[in-house]
Amino acid sequence: MGLRLVFALLFALATAGAAQAESAIEDGVTLIHQGRAGEARAVFFEMAEDGNAEAMYHLGALHHSGLGGPEDLKQAIGWYRKASMAGVPEAKLALGSLLFNGKGTAKNFSEALTLFSEAAEAGLIAAQYNLALMHAAGLAHSKEYGADEDRPRAYKWFTIVLAQLDEGAERAAVEEGFAVLKNEMTYEEIAQGKALATAWLDSHPIKESAQ
Repeated sequence: MGLRLVFALLFALATAGAAQAESAIEDGVTLIHQGRAGEARAVFFEMAEDGNAEAMYHLGALHHSGLGGPEDLKQAIGWYRKASMAGVPEAKLALGSLLFNGKGTAKNFSEALTLFSEAAEAGLIAAQYNLALMHAAGLAHSKEYGADEDRPRAYKWFTIVLAQLDEGAERAAVEEGFAVLKNEMTYEEIAQGKALATAWLDSHPIKESAQ
């Protein structure tokens, strides 16, 4: 199965906290959409220095993308890590992607798995898809435990992703990968995967896709 991790660079975060901080985040996002990312960097930097986790994420994303200034993956990783430690799911997804691909840092599948897992539990579909691919390819295991595929867990995350996608090219691509996985699975593995998916969906209510 081909492996291609998804990374969504999300600027429009719904932020929590004081109204003033939320307004400042929105102002920064507006600046980006207006093509004034350099000014947005200044806004987010000041807030990040004051400890605002959402601003840390946005600042990391700007360094990652090279908007409003030079691309600097080391700076991006630093800000993503701070935001991740403060609990921002999008930062965990972004940092996990860089660690998985070894961009700006050494590859670290183990840490990437942890970050994707936390982001997936927070409801980020891109992280859930990444987990499906990692488990299907055997990349969710460290060398000391072997590199065998964990097909039931891959089945679980493919099912969860598909429960959230409407018909379209994106869903078709996921279904194609899921079909390849199922062809490699035993009946017992499929039963295990269904049980894992059902348990997760029962405890994490989501809006199902239109069929």
